[in-house]
Amino acid sequence: MKRVSDLNHPFYRPLWRRVLLVAVTGAWACYENFVIKDPMWMVLTAGVFVYGAWVFLIKWVDPEDKPLEISDGGASGAADEDADKR
Repeated sequence: MKRVSDLNHPFYRPLWRRVLLVAVTGAWACYENFVIKDPMWMVLTAGVFVYGAWVFLIKWVDPEDKPLEISDGGASGAADEDADKR
């Protein structure tokens, strides 16, 4: 089963979508801070903004740019076969 919050989903690949998501949450946090002034929503929306900026802009690694995992070439499989022969 796939996670609901899959950050490697193709939807998040274009930079403009990630910037738009962070900008909308930042605008919402500013609105709550300067217009509504409700402390609970200030903290909540500021947290969503900071988390989004961290995940989508600062720490973002494109899934296609990730290095492929290098297998050991079956070396452990050969050792298992030797153990079976004993």
